[in-house]
Amino acid sequence: MIQNMSESLRKQREIILEECTEQALDRHTSLLEIALISLYNRLANRFAPNTEAFRNGGSIVAFGPFGRGISSPLQPVSILCISAEEPSTADAWIEEIAGPLEEAGWSVQGLQGSVDHITRLAAADTPLFLDLMDLRYISGNRALADRLETAIDARIAADREPLLRWLHDAAEARKNLLEDAGNWLEPDIQNNPGGIAEIAAIRAGCRIASNIRSLEDAIFQGYLTRQEVDYLQQAEKSFCRYLTLLRAGTGRKDSVLLAEDQEVLARKLGYLEKSGFLPVEIFMQHVHQLFHGVAEVSREFWEKLSETRSARSDDPGVELEEGVVARAGKIHIQTERYPATAGHLIHLFALAASGGLGLANVTRQWISHNKNVLDSAAGDPAAKDELFKLLRADGPEIPVLRRFYDYGLLTSLIPELASVHGLVQHDAFHIYPVNEHHLRTCRELKKLLAGQVADAEPELNRIAGEVGDPALLLLSGLLHDLGKSSGGQHALKGGEMIPAVAKRLGLSPRETDDLQFLVAQHLLLIDSASMRDLADQEMVTACTAAVGNKEYLDQLALLTFADMMSTGPGGREKWRDTPVMLLYKSIDNILERGEPCPQFIGERIARVKSRVQERVADLMSPEELEAYFSQLAPRYVMSLSSEQIERHLRLLRRLQDSGAPFVCEATTTEDTAGITIMSWNRPGFLSQSAGILTLHDLNITSAQVFTLNDQIVLVIFQCRLPEGDTLKWEDVKADMVRLLDGKLALDFRIAAHGAGRDGQKKALRATPSRIVIDNESSAARTILEVYTVDRIGLLYTITRTLHELRALISVAKITTKNDQVADVFYICTEQREKVTDPEQIEEIAKALRYCLDGTREWE
Repeated sequence: MIQNMSESLRKQREIILEECTEQALDRHTSLLEIALISLYNRLANRFAPNTEAFRNGGSIVAFGPFGRGISSPLQPVSILCISAEEPSTADAWIEEIAGPLEEAGWSVQGLQGSVDHITRLAAADTPLFLDLMDLRYISGNRALADRLETAIDARIAADREPLLRWLHDAAEARKNLLEDAGNWLEPDIQNNPGGIAEIAAIRAGCRIASNIRSLEDAIFQGYLTRQEVDYLQQAEKSFCRYLTLLRAGTGRKDSVLLAEDQEVLARKLGYLEKSGFLPVEIFMQHVHQLFHGVAEVSREFWEKLSETRSARSDDPGVELEEGVVARAGKIHIQTERYPATAGHLIHLFALAASGGLGLANVTRQWISHNKNVLDSAAGDPAAKDELFKLLRADGPEIPVLRRFYDYGLLTSLIPELASVHGLVQHDAFHIYPVNEHHLRTCRELKKLLAGQVADAEPELNRIAGEVGDPALLLLSGLLHDLGKSSGGQHALKGGEMIPAVAKRLGLSPRETDDLQFLVAQHLLLIDSASMRDLADQEMVTACTAAVGNKEYLDQLALLTFADMMSTGPGGREKWRDTPVMLLYKSIDNILERGEPCPQFIGERIARVKSRVQERVADLMSPEELEAYFSQLAPRYVMSLSSEQIERHLRLLRRLQDSGAPFVCEATTTEDTAGITIMSWNRPGFLSQSAGILTLHDLNITSAQVFTLNDQIVLVIFQCRLPEGDTLKWEDVKADMVRLLDGKLALDFRIAAHGAGRDGQKKALRATPSRIVIDNESSAARTILEVYTVDRIGLLYTITRTLHELRALISVAKITTKNDQVADVFYICTEQREKVTDPEQIEEIAKALRYCLDGTREWE
């Protein structure tokens, strides 16, 4: 009979798992209750004629998630078998209850003992005690369950403040989890801020503070609102469903949504691609919105609870202005003397920011009740003025501005923000949801303006010190990715959205133009510096035309830095590897002196030549130097300093005198290396040298190639050193010699090196490589853009393929964003002309896709 019962339970459990809807999970709790009652009755009947004595001597009680009625078939079933007396081993009957459940597939977390025994266990284990507060009687002697409830109440009365402090400290510890970017990228449903543990803590706080046994009762006691309770209950059901699907699909017992899990859950939950967004991105936007909403309810709850328990009625406070009093570090308003207008509402936050004050419970309630005044604040000059005051006054960590956003007030002013709230990109570079990225960008701008990056970025510090009113710049930080709600080309689309935003905020035409420029062009400097040749004068001139004036250039540089610092841990490395400030200086120079003409370029070359002559007087005569310069492309002279050209001349002399196949030199900093290799011109030399550097784990960030009189090839690499390692330069040179002597097979070595590497970054999602061939952006070269997944030997693979197709490379720019790369090459034919032959263009694209993806899309 018991075997039949276990089999029936197993089938019903599997049906619930298969269905895995919120309704099915509700049935799960009822199924367990019925099963436990049946098992207990069966056990009692075995003791006939002492059945009644057995029933009086024990009780079955649910606790933890099962006690709350929110449980998953893949969560442990938490049950107490309470005995009237301390049970002996022989009398232990919990196995009789748990066994059939475990045979049916459940994991059972069972405790057995007397009320005193269980109370002693809970006294030494605070998490267990908190779970016991969710007791729910199921069967047996109810008086025993009531006795345990009484013991729990006694412990609460004795330790109320320590228990509340423990809960609050745990909530604060959960906030600290978000300092680890990985917890944004792969969040923990149970333990992330705003997760299941957050909701459980609110329940426990209600019980401990005021003996409130349900969230519904918390409404009547003033701890929560109807809207907040509904939100918490729905979030809890959603999280429980996600957790069930996660554990069912992976077999793991943790609650972390790994990247691959996110895609699987999105499919199972029925999310579809929409408006250019992947199903997983839409799903994770919903997850982050739930986290944010629950975390905000939690913060409000603990703040309200703290103020209620520490309120002082004898402190009159200090009147700040009509109807506004500062008391105990918080702003209290006298509601009858403070009119409910949009300007007044935002003014409270501006006051808080300027005075370093919090908002009292009465003030927060007034704000919540009157937030709808912002819906009709379009064009209200007072609302705009107060918003700008808030932006200017808040500190570098923007605590008040963040609170303003968390209350939903910024979204009320700018409804376009709602569509990017919680929005994520499913890759390893854009760590944070768009709303968090916006706030962090504004924070980085504040740090720049406060001089907090002076040591690390002195030039940016100088620029920030010359900014006048920073309000629009800070606002651009909060809006720059607004266009991501529309999918691709988000900067331009965001710019198109700004006029409507500006009209609603009441910005002037000049302010509208300024804000629109910053949003629409916020990628101009970073994209141009990372994906274009800075020696391409046409590109620099086009950037200058797009910028237009020095004020825009300065603000764009600050916004670019803040944007990059706010993408995630890889942001600083990306900033270091990208010559944004070199491009800034080039644009600044044109803005100051005008666009360079042929005469200007000739004068520049003459100045460089004169400086080089002074440096190499011991090496060659003026006539020899003149002959050397006549072989050089203007791009070479315009893009390199006289010091670099001198070093190249000395390398050239070494190459000519030594008879060696190549000569080279390296300069290193703490984590970067500049490597210059000069060789007799040989086919595929760039590919070969890139392959050697790959074997030594040097992460190439850029490469320039120059050919001198068709006899000499000069390759200049910028590399990032392996973390915690130094450049073993002699080993690099030795392998280069072996390669050129035919003693090292690059394809084999790179494949073996990649196979032997542990801990390689795994792409969050496999996306087809994208090849873009651009013959419009440069007058002299074809620009090839390759977007693909990062891997060992990538640059070698691409350059080898281009060599086979007789495409010459003059510049390579490598942009890596964790698992994704964008490699840009300036290429030409062997005749030094653009690649315009349609057949060759098509073959380049097909060959690269085949080499990179290994698919048959090339056919």
